[in-house]
Amino acid sequence: MFSLAAAARMYLYLLPLSAMATFYCLAADRFTAHSAAELARASYGWPFNWVTQDLSRYAATEFPVTIAFSWQRNWSDPVVTSYDWLMFAVNTLLVGVPVTVLFYAIVFFSKGIAAHRKCSA
Repeated sequence: MFSLAAAARMYLYLLPLSAMATFYCLAADRFTAHSAAELARASYGWPFNWVTQDLSRYAATEFPVTIAFSWQRNWSDPVVTSYDWLMFAVNTLLVGVPVTVLFYAIVFFSKGIAAHRKCSA
């Protein structure tokens, strides 16, 4: 039987997985700049932006230009990056809802398949 309290507990248990999904959304995000000034404020994150980078060092030849999130690869001259951890937490909480729904859908279909196999055996 489904209970709201059990769903809320499962939501809390799945928050670390939701944080990883939020981080993956950052890694998959793209920023489109329409001017050189926008490159200085490249924002990433989903559903709300929680990372801002200064990508003005990359001189685009034409606009608009789409740029993927830039990982810190150069220790001597890193890309200036700022993080909004409150927005990360909000994103994690929001992403937690579909992660929990997906978990319950997987459990529901797994039980259905197991019951079908048991009946047909």
